[in-house]
Order: sequence, then structure tokens, then C-alpha cells
Amino acid sequence: MKRSTILKLAMVPMVACLLFCSSNNSPTAPPQRSFLFAMRGIPDAEGRFVAVTSNPQLLAVLEGQLALPEAQRNLHINGPVDSGNGGHNLGWSWHFEPGQWELVEISIELCDGRPQNVEDDVDKWIADVGTFCPWASYVAAEL
Repeated sequence: MKRSTILKLAMVPMVACLLFCSSNNSPTAPPQRSFLFAMRGIPDAEGRFVAVTSNPQLLAVLEGQLALPEAQRNLHINGPVDSGNGGHNLGWSWHFEPGQWELVEISIELCDGRPQNVEDDVDKWIADVGTFCPWASYVAAEL
């Protein structure tokens, strides 16, 4: 085989990798969107918190809930929490892990509570409970 043919054959995988392996060609992740949650029967200052997600399926559910009158929003948040406000859950020293939570109709009682319960012992909620699922919560608005 000629030297020029070998060189051309060797370049094919390199060019293919440059075209298809480059991070510039990968799709960008959708932006995070922030949602304000409120708690039925709890004053705003004690019952409001923020969670973020970019999950398209969850965003569709959130938009569906926001299209309903507030009294008909029957899904509550359920997901793992982490320490720190995450840059979005201001006023609290905890936050829902972005994109790891969901909206559900039913959760076990163990993870039910008020935002202040998590605030009072964040480490316990992270290590022992694992998730926070305040039954009285509902999505109040997109921020």
C-alpha cells in the first residue's frame, strides 16, 4: 500500500473524532427554572421555599399545576435535600437537590413535615430521613 494511502486512512478516524467527539457539538442542557412552593395552613414566612429543575417531564407537570386554581393544585414536592441554600432557597440552610425531586400525590409519613423541621436539623434529614415530602406543599409560582 502506498504511503499516501496509509496516511489518508489514518486521518479518517482522527477527523471523525474531531467532528463528532467535540464537546462543542453536544446539545446544551436546558436552563434551570425556579419554582416557589407554599404550604397550606402555614404563614408565608414559615412555609415558602424554592426548588429548581430542568427536567422536561417535571416542567410539564409544574406548568399543568400552575394552570389550575390554587385550591386544585393537589401535588406536593418530594425529593432529597442537601445542606446550604443551593443559591436559590434563600432564607433556609437547606435546598432540594436540583432535578432530583418530583411532584407526587402520595408520600410516606416519615418524610412529611414543615420547612422549619428540616431547618432545625438538616443533617438528620439528609442522613436519616433521606427525603423531604411536605404533604401541605404545592407549587405557588414560577420565579
